[in-house]
Amino acid sequence: MSTQPKRKMARYIVIAVVVVIVVGGIAAEVLKKTPVQTAKATQGTIRQYVEERARTTLPHVYHLTMPEQGRIRAITLMEGTVVTQDQVIATLDKDDLNDAMTSGNEMVEAMLNSYNASLAQIKAAETSKDFTEWLWGAQKTLYEKKQTSELEEKKAQKDFLESQVNLEASQSMAYSMKAMYAMTKLFPIYINRRLKRADITSPINGVVLHRYVWNEKVMQPGDRLIDIGNLDDLQVTADILTEEAVTISAGDDVEIYGETIGDHPIRGTVQRVKPQGFTKVSSLGVEQQRVPVVIDFNAGDVQKLKSADRSLGLEYRVRVRVFTDKADNAVIIPRTALFRGDDGSWQAYVVRKGKTELVTLEIGIVNNESAEVKSGLSAGDEVVIAPESSLKAGVRVASAS
Repeated sequence: MSTQPKRKMARYIVIAVVVVIVVGGIAAEVLKKTPVQTAKATQGTIRQYVEERARTTLPHVYHLTMPEQGRIRAITLMEGTVVTQDQVIATLDKDDLNDAMTSGNEMVEAMLNSYNASLAQIKAAETSKDFTEWLWGAQKTLYEKKQTSELEEKKAQKDFLESQVNLEASQSMAYSMKAMYAMTKLFPIYINRRLKRADITSPINGVVLHRYVWNEKVMQPGDRLIDIGNLDDLQVTADILTEEAVTISAGDDVEIYGETIGDHPIRGTVQRVKPQGFTKVSSLGVEQQRVPVVIDFNAGDVQKLKSADRSLGLEYRVRVRVFTDKADNAVIIPRTALFRGDDGSWQAYVVRKGKTELVTLEIGIVNNESAEVKSGLSAGDEVVIAPESSLKAGVRVASAS
C-alpha cells in the first residue's frame, strides 16, 4: 500500500477516536446522576409534642426544724431510711426542761397552799365580822336603855367596822391568790408543751431525704434538721418555655425517657401548668421565660422501673415529651426534607422518573422528627432528605438510601 492511503487511514482512525471520546463524554454527562438520600412519604399517625429536660419532684417535702433554741442530740438516721408517721426523728436535750417542770410543780403546790390559806382567812374574817356586828348591836341596845356608856357603844362600832375591812382585805387577798395560782398552773403546761416539742416526730410515712445535723450541737429556732418525703408521691417537673407551655393542658399524655429511665420509656399525664413563670438564663447566656409543668406518673409505671432494678429518687434528671396534638391517617415525611422557599413557603424535592421536582407544601403538625403534609404530596412519594443548597429541580438523582 502506498504512503498516501496509509496517511488517510490514520487520519480516519484519529477522527473516529475523537468522535467516540466526545460522544462518550456527552453521554456520560447526560446520564450522570447526583447521589441523594431519600425517604418515602408514609401514611399514619403523627403527634405534636414539646420536648424538654425535666427532674423528679415531690408535691411536699417536709423540712423538720428546731422548735426553739436548745441543744439537739445526735441524729442517727441516714438518708434513705424509711420512717413512719409519729416516729421520733430527733430529740432536744431535756435536762433543763425536766428541772423546770419540777420547779413549776413545786410552785403550783405552794400557790395552792397560799390560796387555801387565804380562803381560811376569809372564813376567820367572816366569823370576826359576825361577832363584832352582834356585839355592836348589843352595845347599842344597852346604850339606848342607859345601861352602858357611849364609849363602849362607839368601841363596839369601831371593832365591827375594822372586822368588815379585814374581811374585804381577806377577800381581796384570796382573789389575788386565786389569780396567781391560775397563772402558776400555766407554767407546767407550758413546760410540758416544750417537752413534747423536744421529741421531733415524722409527720408522714416516708423516707429521710436529707440530714443537716449529725452530732450534738446548740441550734437556733428554725434551723433545719432533716428533710422527709414520700417517694410514692413522686412526680416530674419540666420547666417549659412559655411560648410552648401555652399549648399544654392538664391531662395531656407524656412520654418520660432518658438514661435514668432506661431503654423503655414510661408514661405520664400533665397534672397542671403552674400559673406563674420565671426568668432563667440559658447556658448560652440568653434570658428565657419558663413555667413549671407538673407531670404525674401513670399508675404502675414507677413499679415497672423498680421491677427492672431502677428506682427513682428526688431530683433525678429525665427527659419528657408532652404530646399536645395528634393527626390520624396523615401523610408524613421526615422533617429534614422540608426547607423554606424564597417566598417563605414550605417546599421539598420529590423524585419522579429519576429527576428532582420542586413542590410547595401545606404543612400541619410538625415535631422534631416528622411533618404532616396536608397538600402537595401523597403517600408513597419519594422525597429528598436534607437536600444541599446546590440541588435544583430537574436534576437526575440516584438514591443512596
